[in-house]
Amino acid sequence: MFETIFSIMLTIAMTLLWGIAGITAAGLPYSKTSRSLNQRSTFLLWVTGTALVLSAAWYGAITLQLIKDDWLFVEGTVKMLVPLTLLPQLYIVGAILPRLKSLRNSGEESPTPSLREAAAQPSILLSFFAAALASGISAFSTVFAQPVLPGLSQVAYRFLLVALLLLVPSIFANRRYLKVKRGKTLLRGLVARLLKFAFAGILMAMVAMALLVGNVLVGVQVSKLPETSDMMNHDWMDEGGGTATRMSGGSNHQHHAHHPPDSADSSQVEVASLTGDISQPADRTFELVAQRKELTLDSGAVVDAWTYNGEIAPELRVKQGEMIEVKLVNQDIDRGVTIHWHGYNVPNAMDGVPGMTQNVVKPGQSFTYKFRAEQEGTYWFHSHQQAAEQVVKGLFGTLIVEPKQETEVYDEEVTLINHRWETDQGYQKAFGNRDEFQWKQVKPGKTVKLRIINAHNLSEKYLLQGAEFQITSIDGMRIQDPQPLSDQTSFRLGSGGRYDVVFTMPHRPVFVKLGDAKNESNPGIIFYSESAPEKPVFQAESAEFDPSDYGKPVVNDVTAASQFDREFNMILGNEMGFYNGRFHFLWTINGEVYPRVPTFVVQEGDRVKTTFVNKSLGEHPMHLHGHHMTVLKKNGKKVVTPWLTDTLNVLQGESYEVAFIANNPGMWMDHCHNLDHAATGMTLHLMYDHVLPSYEVGTRSGNLPD
Repeated sequence: MFETIFSIMLTIAMTLLWGIAGITAAGLPYSKTSRSLNQRSTFLLWVTGTALVLSAAWYGAITLQLIKDDWLFVEGTVKMLVPLTLLPQLYIVGAILPRLKSLRNSGEESPTPSLREAAAQPSILLSFFAAALASGISAFSTVFAQPVLPGLSQVAYRFLLVALLLLVPSIFANRRYLKVKRGKTLLRGLVARLLKFAFAGILMAMVAMALLVGNVLVGVQVSKLPETSDMMNHDWMDEGGGTATRMSGGSNHQHHAHHPPDSADSSQVEVASLTGDISQPADRTFELVAQRKELTLDSGAVVDAWTYNGEIAPELRVKQGEMIEVKLVNQDIDRGVTIHWHGYNVPNAMDGVPGMTQNVVKPGQSFTYKFRAEQEGTYWFHSHQQAAEQVVKGLFGTLIVEPKQETEVYDEEVTLINHRWETDQGYQKAFGNRDEFQWKQVKPGKTVKLRIINAHNLSEKYLLQGAEFQITSIDGMRIQDPQPLSDQTSFRLGSGGRYDVVFTMPHRPVFVKLGDAKNESNPGIIFYSESAPEKPVFQAESAEFDPSDYGKPVVNDVTAASQFDREFNMILGNEMGFYNGRFHFLWTINGEVYPRVPTFVVQEGDRVKTTFVNKSLGEHPMHLHGHHMTVLKKNGKKVVTPWLTDTLNVLQGESYEVAFIANNPGMWMDHCHNLDHAATGMTLHLMYDHVLPSYEVGTRSGNLPD
């Protein structure tokens, strides 16, 4: 984050200084005496020198970031913004500064015609304005249009934009130069000159407005999502540099997806057939009815909720190895619903993504999910139909899979799923429907297990104070040999993430809460052994839990791999722009938004590595459906203890390398689980090359996943 803020400050300062230089340069031909021309030239030289120093600092910061982080962090900036700013600055150093030095002399008389002609050279004014525009575009791009993997056309567009914005000042500057060259007198009055500058400014603003309107009209049309798509209809496929797949047409890089696979290939399967073996009868059956219901939190705040079974976060609890059958019935959710089993690696046809693995369940319809509960641990489920709206409204619940043989001994178990509700009293955070502190009595010496699930779009911090604790599972995957953590250690979960936390009840109270110590409005739970305290007392935490150095490292088929069959990059960025015809703050992958993000194509059995690089101004909990990722590196360095996760929160300025085995065939979403980000572009698909679509997405079918 520091690098981004520093870059923004430098480019804004550069823009201001180059702008001041341009205004000063515009006044050179109006100098009445050689002394005033000397003073203006000298001031201009000082401003130019300062701007060049700041520019050098900016280039130095880019170089340091390249050394500190990785080429992927700076590639877009180096390819697009550095040339844009560097070219006018090099021209200023090589051609303009010598001219400015020649304008300086100590006489009192009026400047000679040759001096006036030299001072009126259009190149002086235009070069400073070009430097100011280039710096301004760089400042804007750093925040609102981050350059990520820019193509030649994108680079050329920035240069064209500068050229078009210079059109009006170039006309005025050239006319003035011709007037001076012919010996005509320039306007002397300050008011007349200001009016002329104002007129030029108005014309420039009109050009800028025309460019803006043109971009808006084009953006609205180009950004509209297709009425229908079969999830394979992307412009590009990315095979991660691996061997050619059925989608490649014979090459091994990115390809146009206009080579339909051979329908006679008997090894190909459709998504709908990827159900797994569900021939055995169900051991556990459930029914979840999606319905609207008004619910009341503990504080009395009222939520106009969308629910499963009229509850906040209903729990499905099963045993590992059991065959599970869940019937979803849509009672009255107009746009339809599904159930996605977050972090649970079900067969593809049971993954609950409308338009990809099933059709949306419309009002009055039902759909039955059936799968064997192979993974034990803490999971949750939610609708994936317009999830940015439906999860926020309450369409989620918990899935607890108890192990066949319990090796972890505990006496008390509490599931805490936190969410931010929109109520009649404003936004309110809660554990389920408990938006105030709750009290629970536990005898000293008893072991307490907390299953903590973050169902909010943003990461959340948690405090547990009064006892040492252990984090025994991350995203349902057990940690081997978890060490005790001090009660001054906080821990953080990205959206969709889960931690299992275990502590032994002491004789004193134990306080658990959402958020930091200073935030007294967030909910929590007080465990006490004898008399309940009136209120919790929290201390500021001294450290934050880091899973990259905790417990024993995971050892699997990718932790020791020196080579991978496919390697993908996901550079996470942001920009202002249009999505489906509406103006948004967009969240991008490799500079594009869905559906223009290339689909990652793999073959079954591949060892796949993905590098996440977060250039954006926000955090991104990246969630891969159908697989758990092994975290191998953080910020370019190997982690001490590789761990398994299905939702990896990548903070601003961070990078991670993760890997997985492609062992669950299908078409899978891979997206940011800040669902607002996914809804405005930060989504791509992982596709096995022998899998064919069974459904279509878009307004025609009503399948609208995000």
